Amino acid sequence: MRTLPAVLESINSAGRHTELWIVDSGSTDDTVKFAKSEGAQVLHRDWDGMVGQRRFILDHCRSNGAKWALMLDADEWPTATLWEAIDNIVSTAPPQISGATLNRQLLLHGKPLRFVCQPERRLRLVRPERATVIGSCGEQAEGIHDRIETDGSTIALPGTLMHDAFADVEDALSRNLGYARVEADNNPTNGSLFKLVASPLAAFCKQWFLKGGFLDGRRGFLMSQTMAMITWQKHLLAAEKRWLIQRNAPPGKTYR
Repeated sequence: MRTLPAVLESINSAGRHTELWIVDSGSTDDTVKFAKSEGAQVLHRDWDGMVGQRRFILDHCRSNGAKWALMLDADEWPTATLWEAIDNIVSTAPPQISGATLNRQLLLHGKPLRFVCQPERRLRLVRPERATVIGSCGEQAEGIHDRIETDGSTIALPGTLMHDAFADVEDALSRNLGYARVEADNNPTNGSLFKLVASPLAAFCKQWFLKGGFLDGRRGFLMSQTMAMITWQKHLLAAEKRWLIQRNAPPGKTYR
């Protein structure tokens, strides 16, 4: 609910949609009431991971004859420039174009980070009948490494998809702990001693130095360090799982 007003304001201000569907998994706040008041049709589906939710809404778009579908998370909304580009491709795209990638820009403390995690392109605009949703970290991946694919060509649109993912660093760390658990359970390459030590440092250096996060100032440092901590959480939980398995392994068998 924290970000939904901004999302629906952007959608309704653009006025380029013919149908607006929101998938809700059982909100206990005013999310459903607010969404309906803003003209959205709310569909209920019990949560079983982001992969299943994306497939559900994509199937719904397909079965309702939608020619194009813009698939947004509840914390994402296009800028005016991006809306214009979306309108243009929906109106003029040749048949071989089946989707478009949007550059997602992370916000922290309500302001965009111009270097950390940039560029970050996501396939969000697709022809539903030619698109599928893939989960690369198990079917219950809760949004980790899930992606949309199409059977045709895609193009990159100008403009920005704003991504207000975290209220602050504490929010980022607490929410990503759940994702780290999923990674630990589904990705056997995580959790080695080398990765536990080296990967967090590499994650920080990537954002702070290679991506130019230092140009984002203090917020850039906070998010670069947050990315390192998220990586550390993932490998720490995976390492614990590995070591517990090894401790209980049959004699003569080890796990690395």
